[in-house]
Amino acid sequence: METIIEWRDIYGVTTLILAASLLVGGLFGWLAERSDYCARSAYDEIFSLTSRKGRGAFNQLWQVAIAGISAIIAILVARQLDLINIEAARQFKAPINLVGLFFGTLLFGIGMGLSRGCVSRLIVLSGRGNIRALITLVFLSLFAWSAISGVLAVPRITLANLGQIEYGPALSHSLFAIWVLLLLAAIVLVMRRGGADQPVKRALMAASIGLLVPACFFITAVIGADEFDPVPVEGLRFILPVADSLGYFVYSTALTPKFGLGLVGGAFMGTILSAKLSGRIVIEGFNNAPHPLRYILGAFFMAFGGVIAGGCTVGWLLTGGGVLNGGVLIAFAGFGLGNLSLRLRFISGFLNSETATASV
Repeated sequence: METIIEWRDIYGVTTLILAASLLVGGLFGWLAERSDYCARSAYDEIFSLTSRKGRGAFNQLWQVAIAGISAIIAILVARQLDLINIEAARQFKAPINLVGLFFGTLLFGIGMGLSRGCVSRLIVLSGRGNIRALITLVFLSLFAWSAISGVLAVPRITLANLGQIEYGPALSHSLFAIWVLLLLAAIVLVMRRGGADQPVKRALMAASIGLLVPACFFITAVIGADEFDPVPVEGLRFILPVADSLGYFVYSTALTPKFGLGLVGGAFMGTILSAKLSGRIVIEGFNNAPHPLRYILGAFFMAFGGVIAGGCTVGWLLTGGGVLNGGVLIAFAGFGLGNLSLRLRFISGFLNSETATASV
């Protein structure tokens, strides 16, 4: 602790937070790119349980479940050792409006289905050279920024406060217990269905992603605990960080770089480095891909829903679950039902009716 105080005095809290967040973001980008970590694909695997079988059929479900368990254990251990303080984190605070949380995650699930990836996945795909993902990410940042403090803020607040159903610690603990059982059941299910491809390697990478959750809390709650300029306590999440990154890109001379900027920037750099070393960088445009409006619409739903819910898939399934917030179960259901809704025949038929014919 004394060393951290000395470093804050020498380098300043802003520099330390930016450097540490770049490191954590870089590790996430590297691990997510190498493992193809993707929550949307995990939901697709769940929805096709009856048709999938054999080794490697449930790689993403395996990784998401292990990352969730890893985050929970890591935070419990870190708190027991007094390494982190998460009481000020948004996901830790209760009560939370369950209706707003479900509605927000439902919209986010629809968005990630339309865009073919959640926020963290779009960052990874962009780092690999996918122009569709990069454009989607830019629109998502704009919509998220607008939902936080722009023209979409008023409807966002209105919808978030509809049908107030708040819950206290007792209900939260019950929901969280069910969530842990689901994670364990998912791990057992994958093992019984043939196991993941390279299960040990994938488990280690997924567990390492889970360890990044308490690392983010340590950076913001401990390193950032400056008496005169304290840093807001944040876990691993990407909705607010991408909005902050866009804000800094536009107003860099008037803004101080925040934790989110380093997290997103580091994730890009980690992804690019990993993809370059493994030969997976390929420039892809919209040629023979779904219509660009599908991706823009997906960006809107993800941004608007993510701000209402207070987090993305990583923000809730890893960070929310890691801090023992039972709302993670509601978020899990919302993400899944939103993504599942795109499988309805009349919706899927409409979405697949047009493709873009011009390359970017």
